[in-house]
Amino acid sequence: MSCFMRLSLSIALSLLTCTSAIADHPIRGVVELFTSQGCSSCPPADALFEELAQQRGLAVLSLPVDYWDRLGWKDTYGSPAHSARQRGYAVARGDRAVYTPQAVVNGARHMNGADRSEISRDLRLQSRSMSADRAQHCASPSAPPRPRRSSSPPLSS
Repeated sequence: MSCFMRLSLSIALSLLTCTSAIADHPIRGVVELFTSQGCSSCPPADALFEELAQQRGLAVLSLPVDYWDRLGWKDTYGSPAHSARQRGYAVARGDRAVYTPQAVVNGARHMNGADRSEISRDLRLQSRSMSADRAQHCASPSAPPRPRRSSSPPLSS
């Protein structure tokens, strides 16, 4: 078997596995945490996000920012791209809320990244909304889904 055929077969099997895993556990939400090593309020949020990352169907991202570096202690994980993404969310929402620890749920609402109840509540509310959209689309498959305004700034590296 040629190298190209082995590679193609490997990719096809990987895609089948990924598709099966997604079908078994659909993504019910994305939660992003904007954090920093220099933030004294961030360790509880970091711990909560480690727990959230264990939940099936939940995509959890930790995005260390670099804007606290100006205070003299450089965050070794901080990224200007993460800081720009956080500012992009604030612009899309029309507010100036940029802080750590900040959680953003499904690219829309923000809250304190250590507030377990608020994050859970927002995931439940948005999950119900997405389920209602799916049910409406399944009831009349010819109807296009309702347009959603995406407020997620692009991730850049």
